[in-house]
Amino acid sequence: MKNDALEAIYKKYYTELYLYALSLCQSHHQAQDLVSDTFYKAMLSLDDSKDYIKFWLFRVCKNLFLDHTRRDKNLQDIDDYKEILSKGDTPLEQVINDEKRLEIYFEILKLQPSYKEVIILFYYCHFSVNEISKTTGLSESGIKSILFRARRKLKTALKEDCK
Repeated sequence: MKNDALEAIYKKYYTELYLYALSLCQSHHQAQDLVSDTFYKAMLSLDDSKDYIKFWLFRVCKNLFLDHTRRDKNLQDIDDYKEILSKGDTPLEQVINDEKRLEIYFEILKLQPSYKEVIILFYYCHFSVNEISKTTGLSESGIKSILFRARRKLKTALKEDCK
């Protein structure tokens, strides 16, 4: 792949891929590593003719995360993650600048993995239900069900926080 093409892909998908990786691992540094490794694999593997680069990048990122998780079971706790974000040391602060959005994002991170993944892909990465289906390997009706349940659970969690 040519450097210009890779640079264009990097600029276009970095933020979405970073948010997705961050939602998976809940660690700023590990998310950066996942994104870096994903683009490294893109540089080695992709040619200019692929129309599905976005889906491929997200699938590679998830597979890298799963590989890493199998090797290392010590994932960072959500409270440590909140502390890192509150320091303002991450690019996430630039992406999610509103306090309410940050609160919603933390509630999303507390959801079970399947709910969290679908919500992140749908709302933060702007995937359609069809695209999520292709990325995860689940049926479209399954994605819709998971999305519905995740929204309901998120709504309940946010109402409890407001009390």
